[in-house]
Amino acid sequence: MKYLRNSLSNRVLASFLQTFAVVLVLFLLLPLAAAAESAQQKWAGNWLVVSEGDDQLVWQLNADGSGYAYGFNSGGRLTHGFAINWQLDGDRVRVRTGASLHCKGGVVSVAFRGWSRSTLLFAVIDGRHWLQAGGGLLSFQRRLSSWNTPKAGSSCPDIAS
Repeated sequence: MKYLRNSLSNRVLASFLQTFAVVLVLFLLLPLAAAAESAQQKWAGNWLVVSEGDDQLVWQLNADGSGYAYGFNSGGRLTHGFAINWQLDGDRVRVRTGASLHCKGGVVSVAFRGWSRSTLLFAVIDGRHWLQAGGGLLSFQRRLSSWNTPKAGSSCPDIAS
């Protein structure tokens, strides 16, 4: 009988310690997750971006990690774009691309062939600059309050207007 009581009390103690550990982990990890979400929320929005090698870009970043990136020629006409999936992790941003968008004959065409296998990695330098691993710098110039997402079949937008 003595062994039965010790075994039962050991199981109760172990169960209590496991529950305590789970609660402790939750209280430590939830604030970190909330901080990461609020940091990603700060970047959410429509941005005019200048990049090395491109004339002008518009990055449309949603707080849920979805978004789009659009490229414009020197005259301000949309030339290409793609869907993105982005995640802010501390001072790093991971971006995967998906659907492609092209402007042909003044009309937007969209094709989705799945998400890319490669991930673009950026280091957040400060509140306006991301440096891509191995190269280019993205400079977030300003937020665009009146940006509308181009839809398939619509006329190609002009960033200059």
